[in-house]
Amino acid sequence: MTETLKLTILTPERRLLSNFDVDSVTVTGSEGQIQILPGHASMLGVLETGLFSYQQQRQEMVSGFISTGFFEVNDNQVTLTCETLELQNEIDHNRARQAQLKAEKILQEASLESSQFKKYQLKLQRALIRQQLTTKSQ
Repeated sequence: MTETLKLTILTPERRLLSNFDVDSVTVTGSEGQIQILPGHASMLGVLETGLFSYQQQRQEMVSGFISTGFFEVNDNQVTLTCETLELQNEIDHNRARQAQLKAEKILQEASLESSQFKKYQLKLQRALIRQQLTTKSQ
């Protein structure tokens, strides 16, 4: 059995990693949190808004935030294709807090259409997850 995975992370704006050796990958999928280790069965899945992490070669865990996408596991290769992705050190805690306050204020309006309500629910969710991630690093 191979001892590492090859991780590729893609977004519309950048290729974060390409065939990078890692020991494990953890993502938030449509079925909940999934940890992928060497030898994992092949699978395709939907990434949900949430946290992700990977550990490279027995070093410190690298964490970040994903906002939807897809993942594929095949032959010890893991590919994450994400709408957006931010590494923990790229997230501005104060900006996330301001986004939370703005979303909460708008969600209190009784006149919101259902599509607008859903949009601001997602904005609130993203802001809270980003803050959770930056709080861990402080």
